[in-house]
Amino acid sequence: MAFETIKIPSASVGNQAHIHLHRFGPEGVKGVKKVYIQAGLHADEHPGLLVAQHLLRHLEQLDQQNALKAEIVLVPFANPVGLRQKNFGHLVGRCDWHTGQNFNRHMAIDPQQVEASLAPSFGIDAIENDRLMRLGLKHLVAQRHDDFEINSLHKILLSQSIDAHYVFDLHCDDVALPHVFYGLHQQEMGQTLAQCLGFTICLEEDVTGTVAFDGTHTQPWVNMQNHPTKPVFSTPCFAATLELRGRSDVDPKLAEQDCLGILDFLTHEHLIERIPSPKKPIALKPCRVDQVRMVKATASGIITYRSKLGETLKAGEAIADLVLVDHPKAKSIPILAPCNGYLFSQTGQFFITKGDTVAMLSTQEQHIQAGTQLAF
Repeated sequence: MAFETIKIPSASVGNQAHIHLHRFGPEGVKGVKKVYIQAGLHADEHPGLLVAQHLLRHLEQLDQQNALKAEIVLVPFANPVGLRQKNFGHLVGRCDWHTGQNFNRHMAIDPQQVEASLAPSFGIDAIENDRLMRLGLKHLVAQRHDDFEINSLHKILLSQSIDAHYVFDLHCDDVALPHVFYGLHQQEMGQTLAQCLGFTICLEEDVTGTVAFDGTHTQPWVNMQNHPTKPVFSTPCFAATLELRGRSDVDPKLAEQDCLGILDFLTHEHLIERIPSPKKPIALKPCRVDQVRMVKATASGIITYRSKLGETLKAGEAIADLVLVDHPKAKSIPILAPCNGYLFSQTGQFFITKGDTVAMLSTQEQHIQAGTQLAF
């Protein structure tokens, strides 16, 4: 059990930010797997911050009991830069104020760099290939330029996570049912995680395109497995983004439930010796990310919802009403479901402008290009 503080190179004078890390279990032991968990990369999403504190308490106890069979790194708030963005009482925290960049985008390792530096070194030994891949990825992260504070933040986080066997990034949506993102190539493990968490909605993504923090870890492995030499690996990285409902779902009971779900998954993977929480299997709703339909507003006004989260809608059925505040007379127009689908996310805003996403439906039809992110 150890605690570390890492300085983030400051963007200005007298404005130093730090990353805090907690380490549990055996560290640096040959053959021992590594788990990396972080919360709050989008600094305005706070359910994960509370879950991280519950994990901290449980992991301290498990470490004292010698029950941890893996090295576990916990970053309880991954974005102190974003946490500074308090503006007239409101925390913004999604994008870097200096560059305008989303904190959860544009950190992927260049596939050409991975191929050029690592492909020639792989042989027929899958375990050795794993070791070389993780060492190589750490080296590529260490070589990155960090011209801006956001680049330094990403570099520090990736320096701790890129060699992990399991990566969990804790986020939340605006107003939503809990759901989990993971690579389409890791369906079985992703659905096992969903069962442990009790999350019905599984969003399975093509990680060969634009990726967030989770896909930054799995994309190099997938690209190398698709390389003409087709190297064999023993334990590629599994990474997932856990969307812990909506922004207002900061609740101790939910946080404990989500914490135990994560620990149950790690127990299932033989990384912790403990008795898992009793659970009944749930009926999952797997859906490719490109099959999610974003419902857009066609005008500006005040939104009120007719449909509730968890309802299955038919095309043409009213999801909400938009009250047109600038119309000469009192008037509202319905927002209709553009296709059949399962309503799992809504906006948390009430004043809506034309083009805003007001809801998300999981469907069985492709709506966007595979490998595309759902939001900017």
